[in-house]
Amino acid sequence: MGFVKVSGEFLRQAYLPVDDIFVTDYLPEADPTDVKIYLYGLSCALKGEGSVAKTAEKLQINETRVRDGFEYWEKKGLVALSATEPFSVTYLSVKEPEPEVVKFHAEKYKTFVEEAARIYPERLLMPNDLNAYMELMHSEKMETNAMLLIMQYCKDLGGGKTGTKYVCAVARAWAREGYLTEKQVAEHIADLENNNEEIKKVFEALGVKRAADVDDRQKYYRWKSDGFALDAILIAARSRKKKGGMEKLDEVMSELKKAGAVAAVEVAEYLKNKESIHDLAVEICKNLGVYYSNTENITEFYVLPWLAKGFDADALRCISRYCFLRNVHTLDVMQRMVDKIAGLGLFTEKEIQAYVERQIEIDDKIRAVYDACGYVGGVNNRDRESYKNWMEWGFDEETVLAVAAHFAGTAFPLQQMNRTFGAMRAKKIFDKEGVLANLQKPAGGVSQVDDYMQHNYSEKKLKDALVNFDEWGDE
Repeated sequence: MGFVKVSGEFLRQAYLPVDDIFVTDYLPEADPTDVKIYLYGLSCALKGEGSVAKTAEKLQINETRVRDGFEYWEKKGLVALSATEPFSVTYLSVKEPEPEVVKFHAEKYKTFVEEAARIYPERLLMPNDLNAYMELMHSEKMETNAMLLIMQYCKDLGGGKTGTKYVCAVARAWAREGYLTEKQVAEHIADLENNNEEIKKVFEALGVKRAADVDDRQKYYRWKSDGFALDAILIAARSRKKKGGMEKLDEVMSELKKAGAVAAVEVAEYLKNKESIHDLAVEICKNLGVYYSNTENITEFYVLPWLAKGFDADALRCISRYCFLRNVHTLDVMQRMVDKIAGLGLFTEKEIQAYVERQIEIDDKIRAVYDACGYVGGVNNRDRESYKNWMEWGFDEETVLAVAAHFAGTAFPLQQMNRTFGAMRAKKIFDKEGVLANLQKPAGGVSQVDDYMQHNYSEKKLKDALVNFDEWGDE
């Protein structure tokens, strides 16, 4: 069962409900990541699947952030969280929220109310507005003066974006980034303002005529924090001239970050090859035998990170074909294959094919062992590991086949072979004649088992000896 579930009332609605109340009353003031967490969790809940780890992986955030997001929605009364581990979430009806009731001390916020009225003399702040600000300061532990600075900054920038929901959204986003005190907020505002001239150049490259607002400054600050220099940002901006403004440019910058294209020359090269990357995503899906009407997410969450790891396009095509042959038809499972191959240091088609050919050659040799000992079955990882050990211990293929033939017709021949090679290694006997001689029953009717040295150990000595096999080395 998944880690999220729905209440009976919610389930009886019989559809994936994103109620209009959620869109109009909750979404505007929520952090975008919290919205993603809510919607993805809702999807998992109705399917009865998912986990905190899976949600974090899909949304490309850490598990702590997933829990924080659900805690936010719990405060809003839209979900209920389990009081104990394992962590679980129950979705409640949006039409019947159970908000946390917080009583604010009037004297504590008296100065805030007076200063807020000074900032907005042209309009009367209603109780609901003031309550929204106070609830945010209370829940995010933000200083009063820090909130007042944000309100003043939003007003000073103009553009008509001074509504309570907008200002609270800005304040909440800044709080999540750690700007909670008056000093922190003031320093952040100074950082944003330092980029004014550069933002004007970006607007010119985009063909945008309006003045920059808080969101614009915040986006540009984030791009700089991600390592992009102005020349790289301008190259990206020119590619989106009169094609969606800062919002679309922000999507491009996120895409570039995932692709690992940060320097100006990398950005230019990536944008030049973007169409071919899209075609690569389509081809990978086709090779896997799956179809997506929109491959933008496939490109963003799978193909770009794979290319950023160092794989070339032919390597990814090669991996997708091998996945299909192994009856793998999902990108999530292909992701595990990609991670494994990356761990082996294989990033080109030639390297991957050489590795696969070596594995096929080894499997053919293991099948020869099966034939020699009379075992019927498919090659498995356990026997691959055993065969690898025999070779590394110093036994050649001829010796292995001879020992396999010796155990033909016996029960569990492969297990007997493993024990035999272990015993021969201990005796430092590696040639075929020596191994076969030791396998023959000694004269006088002494059994093969009796030929081993026998020792008696106390229980304490055994416990002391069998501590950590990883620490044992070859003599």
